[in-house]
Amino acid sequence: MVGEALSEEQVESYYREGFVVVRQLVSEAVVQSVRHEADRTHFTDGGEWTPQIFDFAEPGKDAALHQCLVDPRVVGAVNQLLDNEAAAYFGMLAVVPAHGGKGLEWHQDNQYTHLLGKALNVFIALCDITPDKAILWVAPRSHLLGVQPAEIHNGHRRAAAPDNGQPLPTLRAGDACIFDRTTLHRSLTNETDKPRYAYAAQYAQWSVREATTGRRPERLLRVADLRKAWSACCPA
Repeated sequence: MVGEALSEEQVESYYREGFVVVRQLVSEAVVQSVRHEADRTHFTDGGEWTPQIFDFAEPGKDAALHQCLVDPRVVGAVNQLLDNEAAAYFGMLAVVPAHGGKGLEWHQDNQYTHLLGKALNVFIALCDITPDKAILWVAPRSHLLGVQPAEIHNGHRRAAAPDNGQPLPTLRAGDACIFDRTTLHRSLTNETDKPRYAYAAQYAQWSVREATTGRRPERLLRVADLRKAWSACCPA
């Protein structure tokens, strides 16, 4: 672990509320590097969000785009919250197009694949994200309810809207929101004239198991192994 990225107060907030906002968790240099890679793809106005997902079958592919997965401060914060060495479970560049691009409705990550054991998501702002720019919404303490029923809608999970959903405050590039896999969250419409860039990095303890099979997830890689493989293009 690289230093103590989070204060004890932030750790307590995460466990109590199911999420915590961490200002400037990711350096400007890393943000700009990922944005440089992302900007090589052109996104149209309107429509649905545009994800670019880390390929666990080819972990060396697009390493520079997914370098947040091995960022020392991100991993340090995750290690604190997992109280163990983090394993990477999922990585995704999430771009919500300008002029009406839509995010995702209320859902929990564990509604997709139910993991038993400590696991979480780090939502990293790669640009300034204001309330009208498909900002992340969360439902405080919804992680205490366990996995909720969900229906399939447009290929994604949709849960019932919570009574206490709230938007995050404006996030600046490099800010992050870390939340539990059972915390309800969503993002709405990007009403601005610029795309919303964010990265979603998911981690778990190495000991996690899938609820449906009892097995360790196939797409689980130790962060140290990823960092070693990527050292040429993404030095820690």
